[in-house]
Amino acid sequence: MKKILIVTEHFAPNNEIAAVRITKFAKYFKLKGFHVGVVTRSLRSHEIIDPILTGDLKYIDEYVVIVLKSILTQKISYVSKKAGGVEGNSSENGIVTDLINKLLSLLIAYYIKVKFAGSLDFYLKKLFIKKAKKHVKLLSKTYDVILTSCGAFSVNVLGISAKRSNPNIKWIADILDPLINNFQNKKHLPYYRWILKMIMENADVITGVSEGNIEEFKDGFKGKKVVINDGFDEDDLNGIYFEKSEKFVLTYAGRLYSGMRDLSVVFKAISELIREEKINSNSIEIHYLGNEILCFASQVGYDLKEISFACGQVDRELSLQQQLCSHVLLLASWNFTGYTGVITGKFYEYMMINRPIICTVTGNLPDSQLKQMITAANNGVVWEQANDETDYPVLKDYLLKQYQRYEAGLPLDFSPDREYIEQFKFDTLANKFIELFNC
Repeated sequence: MKKILIVTEHFAPNNEIAAVRITKFAKYFKLKGFHVGVVTRSLRSHEIIDPILTGDLKYIDEYVVIVLKSILTQKISYVSKKAGGVEGNSSENGIVTDLINKLLSLLIAYYIKVKFAGSLDFYLKKLFIKKAKKHVKLLSKTYDVILTSCGAFSVNVLGISAKRSNPNIKWIADILDPLINNFQNKKHLPYYRWILKMIMENADVITGVSEGNIEEFKDGFKGKKVVINDGFDEDDLNGIYFEKSEKFVLTYAGRLYSGMRDLSVVFKAISELIREEKINSNSIEIHYLGNEILCFASQVGYDLKEISFACGQVDRELSLQQQLCSHVLLLASWNFTGYTGVITGKFYEYMMINRPIICTVTGNLPDSQLKQMITAANNGVVWEQANDETDYPVLKDYLLKQYQRYEAGLPLDFSPDREYIEQFKFDTLANKFIELFNC
């Protein structure tokens, strides 16, 4: 029995969509006869538990969670207790505690800004590396394969460390996002350039969710490069009860990345159709599941305020239920020079939900990989900013026709290519990784 060690920042029970890919692969590695170990980090304060992924932890043989509690946060807790804010009931003590915590927070923020170029996220990644390194080094001596995924900086540093500690272990570097792109803090670029170089020198195999994600390894890497897409696990729908909404509901679930994912063009089409009296505003709703509520509101605009509902961040079970209740699912991504091949994990989840998709792709490049896949799956329509003149009328017409079928009590126009979609089941995709384990 081969032993597979997975090192990742995002894993069950984390509710982040990034945790789904690697947790599901771990599940199917185990079901296909492998011993599976995992090293991951504890949840951060803003992260919540995914009740569905929690059930997949039963497939893990060895599970190491690195608690990211630094000396700095411990000091805050200690001072709070000394001030009486935890055990004391006095409002005066509570005020003192608040003031002390605010002061410490400012000091910590300044410390992070000076030492880690202003990024709390980068600081926590460094902390994860520091605390996880000894565990990864020790475990790598007893495992056959190390698979690093989710956390471009931290997990690859740990992969390099494991490979140097045990040269016989096979290292597969799973790349979910390009390491070098226009959105990295410029002060951090030297770190990422070093990691890029070290991956090419030390990894045995590089995998990625799309061609765009492994494009930067085209020169200088002599090992295998393989695209292994994200996917879906139909087991996740077991036990989820739903009823289709009586209104025509469009739902977007996930991040907006401060507006990089932009659905404004969809809302523009809806607004126009309402003004043209082709859509009744009393029979349509827009739902948003995520924590970027202000960003969502700015995209929706004032015209559609009354029919838009921001539910905030919810766990994945509630998210799937809301998606199943919907008539149309909204998707957004980008495609521009230097950052291509972006395929959000939500697309695969939407394929499992089996509802029509309206997708928007911002950026200066047409013919995105996401558009190619949605076209091949025949499960929706895609508007690309680079092709707005021709795509916008198509999007608006598609939206109107689906609404008209809903109003007439007819099934929506939806005939997805099931054979194409079936290839993205995690059960099937896991076999691609297993081939790499055995080669």
